[in-house]
Amino acid sequence: MRTGTACCMALLLGTLSAEAAPPATWHCVANTDGTWTCDSTITAPVLPQPSGEVPAPDAPAPATAPPATGPAGPEIDHGDAGQPAGAPAVNRIDAGQAAQHTPALPAGAAQQQTGTADERWALCGPIVDTDLLEENAETTDLIELQADSAAASPDRVFLLKGDAVIRYGFRTLRANDITYRQEAGEIEAAGGIHFTGPDLVVTGDSALLQTDADRGNIRQLTYALPQQHIRGGANLLVFDGATRQHLEKASYTTCPPGNRDWQLTAREVDLDHSDGTGVARNARVTFKGVPLLYTPYISFPLDDRRKSGLLFPRIGTTEQTGIDISQPIYWNIAPDLDATFTPRLMSDRGQMLGGEFRFLNRNNSGSINGEYLASDDKFNQQDRHFVNLSFDGNPNPRVETRIYASDVSDVRYFEDLSSDLVQTSQTSLERTASVVYHGDDWNAGMLVQDFQNLDATLASVDRPYRQLPRLTFDYHPARRLLGVAAAGLNAEVNVFTHSDGTVVKGSRLDLQPRFSLPVRTAGWYVEPAVGVRHTAYLLDNTAAGVNKSPTRTTPVVTFDAGSFFERQGSWGDKPYVQTLEPRLYYLYVTEKDQDDLPVFDTGNYDFNYQTLFRDNRFNGPDRMGDANQLALALTSRFIDPDSGRQLLRLSLGSLLYFSDRTVTLPGETVSFDNSSDLIGEMSLVLARHWNARAEVVWNPHDSQTERNNYRVQYRGSDRKLINAGYRFRDGLQEQADLSFVWPLGRSWHMIGRWYYGLDTSKTIDALAGIGYERCCWGVQLVARSYINRDGLERSAAIFLQLELKGLGKLGSSLDEVLERDILGYSSSY
Repeated sequence: MRTGTACCMALLLGTLSAEAAPPATWHCVANTDGTWTCDSTITAPVLPQPSGEVPAPDAPAPATAPPATGPAGPEIDHGDAGQPAGAPAVNRIDAGQAAQHTPALPAGAAQQQTGTADERWALCGPIVDTDLLEENAETTDLIELQADSAAASPDRVFLLKGDAVIRYGFRTLRANDITYRQEAGEIEAAGGIHFTGPDLVVTGDSALLQTDADRGNIRQLTYALPQQHIRGGANLLVFDGATRQHLEKASYTTCPPGNRDWQLTAREVDLDHSDGTGVARNARVTFKGVPLLYTPYISFPLDDRRKSGLLFPRIGTTEQTGIDISQPIYWNIAPDLDATFTPRLMSDRGQMLGGEFRFLNRNNSGSINGEYLASDDKFNQQDRHFVNLSFDGNPNPRVETRIYASDVSDVRYFEDLSSDLVQTSQTSLERTASVVYHGDDWNAGMLVQDFQNLDATLASVDRPYRQLPRLTFDYHPARRLLGVAAAGLNAEVNVFTHSDGTVVKGSRLDLQPRFSLPVRTAGWYVEPAVGVRHTAYLLDNTAAGVNKSPTRTTPVVTFDAGSFFERQGSWGDKPYVQTLEPRLYYLYVTEKDQDDLPVFDTGNYDFNYQTLFRDNRFNGPDRMGDANQLALALTSRFIDPDSGRQLLRLSLGSLLYFSDRTVTLPGETVSFDNSSDLIGEMSLVLARHWNARAEVVWNPHDSQTERNNYRVQYRGSDRKLINAGYRFRDGLQEQADLSFVWPLGRSWHMIGRWYYGLDTSKTIDALAGIGYERCCWGVQLVARSYINRDGLERSAAIFLQLELKGLGKLGSSLDEVLERDILGYSSSY
């Protein structure tokens, strides 16, 4: 972060450190006292190019910005590189991904970049008069001096009076009087100064600048960054070298002139750009004249180097916790390490301590976070905790490692202490560690996996198996055998254990070699293939007389063919291109009795359009479905030829069975139908802001619908978003989902979601709220009610969030809730 005034100084110093041309080039008249007087109608002298490089303007931010609502990621992350230092990031490092940091509380333009200028500042007028902005047609390496009258002495003192101007490229300094003492390297401007540069306007009473020593001051100044909608001022700005500045009685806001709905002020501010730190004394944030934050002393970062300190608190209330207040504390440990400690006070449960440690370097990234609540007042005074570890590593370019593990103290932890419907619906927590090596044509990996059960109603024998370990090997050479056949091999070895001592355990080997002859052209393709699946077991804890080493070997034959047709047409005067894409997929797998095989990790695929083209109807090796079937599928697309945008996609498909399917999972029956359900999918752009999706699974044998999924969305601008959905699965669920964000006039908007179980006649999740927005701030109040995992208890929560645009958000973490629950919602609205 750099102050607008400091940026201005850099521009002025870089601009005016030039050598003057000889006075004779002014075409001026010598006076008797040795001075020179120039005709005001004659252009002032053009000075040579200054030595050195003129600093480019940064995106200035206020000198007194406090810490952000979330910690900055370790410095090695360049996702927010170049943002003002008041804009640290808070997103956690998710498993399987490197840290993704987004600005959470910028002290300048960073936060504004989350939304378009039209959306974020739609209620604002210009922050400065357009007459104050100068537009130079082109930049130049020369300095131009102008004035109503000018004089130059032999000792190179230049006096400019009456609308005096120093112009360099896109930067202009104006004042009533300007004196440039070239030998002393000093510029003195008085009678009101006005400086403009790229997205920068500074005005002041007077300025005294020493160009050679990078010293000077500007008095009674104001600054504005029009594009970033930032403005502020100070009584005094003092320069002490190129990297140090001192400000007195400084202010910062994004509110328009004449409006101080919110403002950040400080009595004194010291900036040191050499080590990237700033210090403010008696700093405060006020809203509507009411102090929100105050600190007698605060140290903050000036650039993308991180800084330890307090973050904005979170305040809310839920039915489970009562009044809920959290105060995050950020600790910048090292360039690639940071931590956040979060004391949390819940009026109904007590005091909790949370924390997160993050690291991110060239080869590794990850986080460790946890929470601890001692003597929960509503849980029989028991201690409760949550711990999560996430790690991703690349020790070298060919090796990937991953660890993701979680643990909670009890099965009701998320229901009692989280307002997140996703968390409260969890039935298990995964613990996984893996390593993969990537060869030129092959991959080898190892994984260990375990689960913590959170469903108290689940019998112990039905809990998932642990895999300790799982070994995989995949080989797919790029070169074809004899230049024709493509070959491949997938291999897997698993060792399964279980917490229940009565169930079958053991190891499993699964091998799948495959050979194919693909032929592809622009208009069609065929790919015949043949393979074998061999699965072998070594079992323990089996019943008496049961084979402890069963095996299964089944050949697999497939033939995949498709073609592409297209034609041009039009709807009225609107042209389109229509495609027709038929596809045939034949699958043959011999019947093999597999009742003696255990079921470790295998189930049925959910029947959808993609399952038409799978070579196994089961999703694991414990069953290989017998098949003699043909998939018939047809897709048609309508495309805008000008933009390439897909306007409509229709897909229809089904399976024709030439024999019964006798291989089943335990408890299932043999299927004798000669065809599968008919599945259809549609994706449609209804209009500029409307789109729709639909999926229908229809049973032609019973003439009934097995599954429906419909969704319509309207997504306009200016907080206009509507989602309507319907989900139906025969015998399992029938649900309707409506969500919206909609404006109520220019400043007000409403938010809502209603997720209703038509089969149970119960509201699953309901959310309703209202928001109010002004030019530089906004507030949202949302109430939420949802049922817990058991479907019996209902919880409620209230969220209040105040956003000071360009500074941060105070209150509850409402954006996370809305972005998760309302499809298409963005906090940048």
